[in-house]
Amino acid sequence: MLEINNQDRGSGKTTKVIELMKQDKQALCLVPNFTIKYRLFPKCLQDRVISSTFDIRNISIEMRSRGLNKLFIDELMLSKFDIAKLFYGLGENHIKVVVYGTDK
Repeated sequence: MLEINNQDRGSGKTTKVIELMKQDKQALCLVPNFTIKYRLFPKCLQDRVISSTFDIRNISIEMRSRGLNKLFIDELMLSKFDIAKLFYGLGENHIKVVVYGTDK
């Protein structure tokens, strides 16, 4: 399942993802870069936050090995090809994807 939340910049997308991750211990979060991971996410969640520089092909494998079944994406900044690979791999492994981003 894929859920897309298109919101304006500064509308609290990252705050919402942090709240949802605190509630759902079975979730992983993909962020655009390591700076966001270390500056915006609390220490207690950082072990479940990965940067989009992580090998896209291995995200679903990583999630399965950790027993995680949901991926939150905070601002998806990948090439169209990498997005297609990511969504295909996650869908193939029945992993729910929730995207919070801005299309502007």
